Amino acid sequence: MNGSRTRRLTAFPACVLVVALAAAADGGAVVHHHHFYGRALASNIIVPQARAYSSVRREAPVEITAVKAGVVILEQAATTTMDIDLKNPGSTRQEAELIVPVPDGAVVRGFTFQGAAKEAVAQVLPKAEARKTYDAIVAKVRDPALLEFIGYNLVRSSVFPVPARGTQRVRLTYEHLLSADGSRIDYTLPRSESLDYKVPWDVSVRIKSKTAISTVYSPTHELEKKRLSKSVISARIAAKARTEPGPFRLSYLLGRDGVTASLLAYPDPKTGGGYFLLLAGLPATPRIKGDAPTIKREVTLVLDRSGSMNGEKLEQAREASLQVLAGL
Repeated sequence: MNGSRTRRLTAFPACVLVVALAAAADGGAVVHHHHFYGRALASNIIVPQARAYSSVRREAPVEITAVKAGVVILEQAATTTMDIDLKNPGSTRQEAELIVPVPDGAVVRGFTFQGAAKEAVAQVLPKAEARKTYDAIVAKVRDPALLEFIGYNLVRSSVFPVPARGTQRVRLTYEHLLSADGSRIDYTLPRSESLDYKVPWDVSVRIKSKTAISTVYSPTHELEKKRLSKSVISARIAAKARTEPGPFRLSYLLGRDGVTASLLAYPDPKTGGGYFLLLAGLPATPRIKGDAPTIKREVTLVLDRSGSMNGEKLEQAREASLQVLAGL
């Protein structure tokens, strides 16, 4: 980022991140440990997965204008870099801090923002402290929407400036180990379910594995995918899906001999049963060059049209069928 100073962060036990400050005058790095427990909240609280919250009544609050997330998955290790663009429409400089829900085991690897500052600090709070922070924000801004992230750890940053009638870009990088179920590996990027949150999210993913990758699928957002080799695939949320609410979920299957498949189940007590999704993929094959004929395939889609499927359920099934056809 232009005009920014990068501070490298190193992880220590007990979910506390070390803060690397700007180099001292003698050229050495000064390192401090920070604990945010009990610290007062800034006047502007930036939760990129939900919205920007402000307790400043005399000024127009800081706004989130865009979020860009780049995800690199190497085997089961995921590195997520989030660029959050902010705007201050007010006539005076305002202060803000970043609150980011993250998965279990996440470790911050970098936190930067534009402009000179004494320090850039980011720290992972465990679930108990995260809950206290969520409750404090809800009590301050009178918005219970944040409670949907209870159960996640969170990253809390130090206070940073947003210039009057200006912009600020904040960058956060964190790493975590992905869960696996057989040959299926799952990635989740938390995001609000609120239909009122319209900030576009540009999310790109690059997956690399020693084992061939059979297929990549997102049950939540339409993807644009490109296979670079048997073991490397890139994917991006389609432009028309970047404002769709809810967490971004992605699953991919590692190749095996023959067809690879995995079952995802969703119990629903309200229906007395639930739902399931079968994710299957063919063995990864090298790209065919020239005018070689394509392999013929026969695909059969079965839809339940009974009375219990009337209305929204049938529409969802039709949309899923169209996605299958579009992916052929």
